[in-house]
Amino acid sequence: MSSKKGKRQIRNKISYNNGSIIQSALVRISILIFCIFLVLYFYIARIYWEKEVYDRELELLTIASTVAVQIQGNLDDIITFKEDSSLPEQEKREAIQSLLRASLESISQANPNTYFGYHDNDLDLVCSLFPENDVYLLPDTLFSEQFTNPNTSGQPEFLFDEELTAWDGKGVIGVTIPIYDHDRIIGHIWTGVKADKAIFNSYLDYAKVLVLGIIVWLLVLLIIKWYLEKIELSLDNFSQMIVESNFQDDQIISGFPELRPVFDRIKGHLNKLTELNAQLEQSNEKMFTIMEGIKDGFYSLDKTWRFTFLNKVTKKNMKKEDLLGKNIWEELEDNIDYLTYDKLQEAVRDKKPVHWEAISAQDNKYYEYHAYPFTQGISVFFRDITESKHQEMELVRLERLNLIGQLAAGISHEVRNPLTTVRGFLQMLESRSDSSQNKDYMEIMISEIDRANDIISDFLSLAKVNAERVKKENINDIILRIFPMLQADAFNSDKEVVLDLDAVPEIELNESEIRQLILNLVRNGLEETPVKGQVIIATRNQENQVILTIEDQGKGIPQEIQDSMGTPFMTTKETGTGLGLAISIGIAGRHKARFEFETGESGTTFYIKFPVIS
Repeated sequence: MSSKKGKRQIRNKISYNNGSIIQSALVRISILIFCIFLVLYFYIARIYWEKEVYDRELELLTIASTVAVQIQGNLDDIITFKEDSSLPEQEKREAIQSLLRASLESISQANPNTYFGYHDNDLDLVCSLFPENDVYLLPDTLFSEQFTNPNTSGQPEFLFDEELTAWDGKGVIGVTIPIYDHDRIIGHIWTGVKADKAIFNSYLDYAKVLVLGIIVWLLVLLIIKWYLEKIELSLDNFSQMIVESNFQDDQIISGFPELRPVFDRIKGHLNKLTELNAQLEQSNEKMFTIMEGIKDGFYSLDKTWRFTFLNKVTKKNMKKEDLLGKNIWEELEDNIDYLTYDKLQEAVRDKKPVHWEAISAQDNKYYEYHAYPFTQGISVFFRDITESKHQEMELVRLERLNLIGQLAAGISHEVRNPLTTVRGFLQMLESRSDSSQNKDYMEIMISEIDRANDIISDFLSLAKVNAERVKKENINDIILRIFPMLQADAFNSDKEVVLDLDAVPEIELNESEIRQLILNLVRNGLEETPVKGQVIIATRNQENQVILTIEDQGKGIPQEIQDSMGTPFMTTKETGTGLGLAISIGIAGRHKARFEFETGESGTTFYIKFPVIS
């Protein structure tokens, strides 16, 4: 569904963009055609008007010629009336009008919309007017003025004044023809019509052409629109074909061959891009496989401190899913220690690789970090070095123990011999002394010499590398044999020792040393456990290991003491020698066992993990 929606959005976007181009082209073409149409409108209107004027002038010329023939036929009578001096001018005009009425009346009836008359130059009067009694033919009208001017050219003259406001403001179209008496012009015939009829006819004819032109214009626009929509559809299909990389459909290109060069070039680029994308994807998969396969943690951040990549080690270490795209400081605020925060900021600020070691605030383990800034952000490698740190500290501790052991082995013989001699003489003096007070003193001195011998023995045990006189033993049996002694110690201090023993296999043990290890740890635990508290001794069989667990309910071991745990003479007790824990760690080491502990406010738990060798 998401893919279809995406394609639909792409298609809509393409159609919108193409539509805007097509619409713009259609608007421009429409404006261009309209401008052409407007120019043609005025041009053709002028042509139709001039044609109508020409037709009217030709018609008027024909009528004027007919009237001229009639007047020429009556010219002798007209001259007679004009030369009769007994007649006033008005009577002469009426006589000429009466003379011409009969012959011109028929012409007037045949052309009812045409005005014509005869103007005599000698009399300077219009001697004949048709139609008679028309208001527009009165002497003081503008129409009359246009035709009373003598025609002196000797040729027919056309009169056209479309700007005249007379005659209903429609203008006048007319023709004048001179009348000759032998070679002398004695007057002229004029004919005329009002221009409104010509205007109406010209606009009527043009209206027919205009309607036809509009229809043609609309048809042209529709055809153009159809072709543009076809082009739009082809471009849309072409774009969609490019987006979907569907190069098998040649129908679009065959229908739009102009796109062939563009199509071939785009196809080449897309094929190359597809190949490069495949190579890039393959490289990314290899890189991803490598990053996921390494045992070190790796993650990368962008400039806004958001995760862009995390391998599975990082996800497991951070104990959070879906960190991709999220801010490290917001998501892991409680998991990032101050040193790591400062070092990451320093690497980004100085644009230089930074390396450091820090204890994780999340799991209290040692980690080694390597941060490498780059243009888009920073990448970080880290690995758990807790084991190597512990081994390093163990090596330092063993070196100290070895040095002390060698020193103890060197001086034990020289110290023990004098102590043995002193102890012998004290025993002799004690047996011979009659004073009970002296005997008490001597017993105290003998016990102190024995204590000194025990300390020397403990020193000598630190120098041992391998356990001696080992045999197959079940550690549960050793615990049960010393349990009454432990119960007695606990009872004396109003505390309790609890056993939680699972079935475990036999392993190679030196019973004497294991007894000493258990006694040391349990007695230390009893000293730390409050009254009514418990010390729990447990055994477990897990992953080819026999695990001895001794748990107390004390206040825990302070952090400053934890780093020097097992160092000889390091103690927080007023009467302690600081050798008990060191001896216990040494015993575990000689048995190839791992000595670990967990401590907190609710107490401390020691784990001695013995290997089970088949």
